Amino acid sequence: MYLTFDDGPHPLFTPIVLRLLEEHAARATFFPTGQTLNLFWGNEEVQDLLDRGHAVGSHSWAHHRLPELPQFDLERDLTRANSALEDRTGFRPTCVRAPYGLTDPRVQQTFEEMHLDIVGWDADPEEWSSPSIEEALAHVRKWEEEGMVVLLHDRKWQTIAILRALLERYGEEGWSFEPLPECIPESTEAARSATRTTGDSPIGQAAPLWIDTWSALGWAHDPDAPDGGLEVVVNIDGRPQVVGTTGDDGRFLVPMEAFGEIEGPVCIWVRNQGPVVREDAFLGCHRRDRQGG
Repeated sequence: MYLTFDDGPHPLFTPIVLRLLEEHAARATFFPTGQTLNLFWGNEEVQDLLDRGHAVGSHSWAHHRLPELPQFDLERDLTRANSALEDRTGFRPTCVRAPYGLTDPRVQQTFEEMHLDIVGWDADPEEWSSPSIEEALAHVRKWEEEGMVVLLHDRKWQTIAILRALLERYGEEGWSFEPLPECIPESTEAARSATRTTGDSPIGQAAPLWIDTWSALGWAHDPDAPDGGLEVVVNIDGRPQVVGTTGDDGRFLVPMEAFGEIEGPVCIWVRNQGPVVREDAFLGCHRRDRQGG
């Protein structure tokens, strides 16, 4: 299942959404408008989103009905939105969701010329109508299928309750929650690392890896320690442990099987190594029973 969130970020609701996703070791895709992004989030917040394993895409600059815009205004709107994301991530977005889902052949052609894959949705809980939790879940159940894309908005109280119910009920049924593949560029490590300068907090990413055993594979970059050696910390059942360090290429591999039976999510950090006290890089929480898909 692909959970998606439009119209953020919101200074109150988006952090709550992120916390809920972590509690369930879930990943999602966020479609902020450039205007709102400029208002509330800078480089640190967007890099933190990516550290956690989420993806981002364009949702235009000002949430206009794109088919109604003249071509010059359409291109300017999308270019501003793309630049707002690139300034914060280090890479240009690879996907877009049109406001209200409205496109036409001209808008679609413009997306194609900008190398943006169009993302729609399959299931809409209809938060705008303030449904009960059961009504919202019924909307999703109606379109239920493997790989379904669920439309949500990280700017409403109702979304919080609906998201919690989706994560609990579908999680119990064994569904996984992943970021949209079309919104993840082939390689972002170098582009993201290039946004960091001396004194910045570290960044990185981790993902579960199954070969013969369960491990966590990832990378991390701290501009104050370019040769690696960053401490990797795993939190299991509230017990943080240093489990290794990054290599000189920034890579790390943590064999989770060494910790025995693990029931809940495993959360991973990489510690800030610079002389300035900054935030550690939080690389999200992961579950053994969620292998993607």
